[in-house]
Amino acid sequence: MITNERQYKIAKSELSKINEAITGFDVDKEAAVSGAHIFAQAQLDALQSERDILVENIREYENLRLGAFDILEAKSLKELPMLLVKARIAKGLSQKDLAEKLGLKEQQIQRYEAEQYSSASLRRLIEVSDVLGLRISETARLEAVGIQSPGPQISLDWSRFPVREMYKRAWFDGFNGTLKQAETYSQTLIQKLFSVAGSEPLQSLYHQHIRSGAVLDQYGLLAWQCRIIQLAAKESVLPKFDKAQLTTAWFCALARLSVLVDGPRRAQTFLKDSGIALVFEPHLPQTYLDGAAILAFGDIPVIGMTLRYDRMDNFWFVLFHELAHLVLHLHKGKTERFFDDLDVKGDETEQEADKFAGNRLIPNDIWEVSPARYLRSEKTIKELAAELEISPAIIAGRIRKEADNYIILRNLVGAGEVRKQFPELTYA
Repeated sequence: MITNERQYKIAKSELSKINEAITGFDVDKEAAVSGAHIFAQAQLDALQSERDILVENIREYENLRLGAFDILEAKSLKELPMLLVKARIAKGLSQKDLAEKLGLKEQQIQRYEAEQYSSASLRRLIEVSDVLGLRISETARLEAVGIQSPGPQISLDWSRFPVREMYKRAWFDGFNGTLKQAETYSQTLIQKLFSVAGSEPLQSLYHQHIRSGAVLDQYGLLAWQCRIIQLAAKESVLPKFDKAQLTTAWFCALARLSVLVDGPRRAQTFLKDSGIALVFEPHLPQTYLDGAAILAFGDIPVIGMTLRYDRMDNFWFVLFHELAHLVLHLHKGKTERFFDDLDVKGDETEQEADKFAGNRLIPNDIWEVSPARYLRSEKTIKELAAELEISPAIIAGRIRKEADNYIILRNLVGAGEVRKQFPELTYA
């Protein structure tokens, strides 16, 4: 089996030499030299057999690199070492990449794979399996697409995914081909994206809560969800999340970051320190999203935001709304996921999240008697902001929402101040 790029290049070179040898092989001429036609034919057969083995090994390696597989399965623990090698290649990891994730030297991984992990302890095998996303039970599986999901069998129409937009945004890690090639191999590329996100996005189709006033493109929503998980998976190791730490004091500390020019960036770090991944990706056409709250990989909280509206008031309310879902509605071991278009009125669950977010940003007992709520002047808004140690944009945004008037106080909501903090994002 080919296990790395060096071996792959050597195999390709050897295949080229063997093909030349087969093309130039003259059975009759060789028979005259050896003195027997049967010996000459045996030489040719040996060359052809060696070529077939090389072709198969090369094809297997190329397919693994592209993610062109449904399920890699070991029927016994004896087959597990080879499955680990295949899984590494399929995940797009070099031996050096895997070593870094495990805190080892590249040479150690090379030795493990060369001897088929015969010297590795069970603990090490489990660590490697965890890094590669393998689930080990009676069989070990690497699932490229979440087909093994509870509930009805899911049939996807791969042609309905927004491949052009996904390609434009470079969502297909490791793929350097043209748009035409991406469209040709779209199923393989999307399956590889699914392999990072796991089976949960498909499972959540039966348990997702969507707040929207329009007909959504479900394939766009599914692709965006996988992208959010992909981005979260790229984050460095997060501390273990404990929902109990999300106290009123914790939310107050987060809200106080809003007074800083780079508050949104600092919020990302603040959440990361608490074991929450906050990632950003513009929404896809016909998805109308502001944000999402999910538990990825079973128990890792992920907040996804689109920054659809480039305003500070919108940023902070969307963030706190999604955190409200995390506190109130998301539970370990369940597949519920929340996708929100905050332009529309939500159901009882969404209204509960709205109230929670509003109260954590501006405590209700203070808001009820605040002059800012009634006078709506710049002076009273800034005075309340100073009292609460939060941005005036948050207060102005709440006034505009309650008044259902988005013309007033435009100079206070921090328009154009969010996206520029995330230059890596591309908006149409």
